[in-house]
Amino acid sequence: MVVKKQLDHKERANLTSLKIWRENFTEFSIQDIHSINQLRGGIGPHNSQWHKLENNTIEPYLQVFKSLAAFFNEIANEKKFLYITSEKLRTRCKNAQPYLTHDDRVPTMIDLIEIFEGIQPVNSLYAKTEKITDDLLNEFAKALASTFRWVGTENMMNNKETWHEMQKTQSIKRVEEKELVELAQSVLIGNGIPSEDTVKFVFNKYKECPVVAAYRSLVNQPLPKDMEKVHSKILELVAR
Repeated sequence: MVVKKQLDHKERANLTSLKIWRENFTEFSIQDIHSINQLRGGIGPHNSQWHKLENNTIEPYLQVFKSLAAFFNEIANEKKFLYITSEKLRTRCKNAQPYLTHDDRVPTMIDLIEIFEGIQPVNSLYAKTEKITDDLLNEFAKALASTFRWVGTENMMNNKETWHEMQKTQSIKRVEEKELVELAQSVLIGNGIPSEDTVKFVFNKYKECPVVAAYRSLVNQPLPKDMEKVHSKILELVAR
């Protein structure tokens, strides 16, 4: 018997490609998929499971992979979907392109497990096309710095006073890493740009940028659009 080397789970892949497939190759909402699976008598994937698969926040058990394979097989091979009473949803099922493996097959349960584990590559159709680039990081740093000055102006405070008030906010208080607070200070005065690894660490641990959260707590109006836009973009890329 040949004993395979155990997979390092730190290098595990995921099934976030499901989101790219759903958004680009179907008209399905997550609730649509939940409804289809209930109507066909399948055991999931339920809406909460699907949402977690798309965002890589679940450790799927075997039934999830079985249910996914059955769902994809249904989308690929059923023609009429007569069991679906909603004409709108039935049309979406007919128009949906099936999820495919890297060699253009409808995936089996084993295929899906291998994709999740990173043993089998994802079809290039569902590969991530956007990355956290140096240009995006630079844009993020500039937005943080300009918004810092804007918050100060809105509250009639200088930079020192604005930073003092930010340190009182819950979002900054809960940052455990002293070096991140020091980096934030540098970025806010225009002397620093966070790295991709730092941004990923912060967004994964704190679920958003603590500096942006502090800004929101200090003003009674929406933040500048360029700040919200770049913050949302990075949040989306980290979550994939």
